[in-house]
Amino acid sequence: MSEILVIQNAKNEGIGTLGRLFEEDGFRLRPVLAKREPIPMQDHKAIVILGAPESANDDLEYLRKEMDIVRQSVKNNVPVLGICLGSQIIAKAFGASVYKGRIKEIGFYTDVEFDNTAKSKIFHGIQSPATVFHWHGDTFDLPENAIRLAHSREYQNQAIKIGSAVGVQFHLEVEEQSIRSWLENAASELASVPYIHTDEIIKAIPKYITSVQETMQTFYRNLKAEFDL
Repeated sequence: MSEILVIQNAKNEGIGTLGRLFEEDGFRLRPVLAKREPIPMQDHKAIVILGAPESANDDLEYLRKEMDIVRQSVKNNVPVLGICLGSQIIAKAFGASVYKGRIKEIGFYTDVEFDNTAKSKIFHGIQSPATVFHWHGDTFDLPENAIRLAHSREYQNQAIKIGSAVGVQFHLEVEEQSIRSWLENAASELASVPYIHTDEIIKAIPKYITSVQETMQTFYRNLKAEFDL
């Protein structure tokens, strides 16, 4: 059975619906909480790096280790998917600057438009602009030799690809419970951001969650095809 290494950077940010899709296709997940556990270096079919409140700029040993793993994996043509912080780790691993965006994007947005669709089929069959769930305040420049796969008005690099690594700033893997948990854990922080309204995000879940999860299914099929998983 092929194994997918899942690098969790926060206890409450799991792989969500993406994990179920992998398991339904016969893959075995190998989750690792990077803050507390060593990251295994044996061969994996693919690697998924998940999000967290930290910044890729934080001087933390486990984040530096993840950047090393990204570079080595791309060198060996092992597929890497970075989500949110994971995408920023990919960008920084290849020399790009990571920095604060003009505004935080948190909630459901129909604003992600796709780029370079002739060079990558990762977003093939997904409506553009796409509805996604955002939760980020950092952004990054495009690394040398990378291609931009998606952008929005506020964030020019919503998704990138460099070799066998794909980074996406937004969350397609989310489930209703994970959204509620994130909002609850960040309640005091979000209360100080006047343009983010948690009650409206919660009310929007029934309207958008199914669409986001269907997009995840298409993205997953495309990811498998792109990297022959």
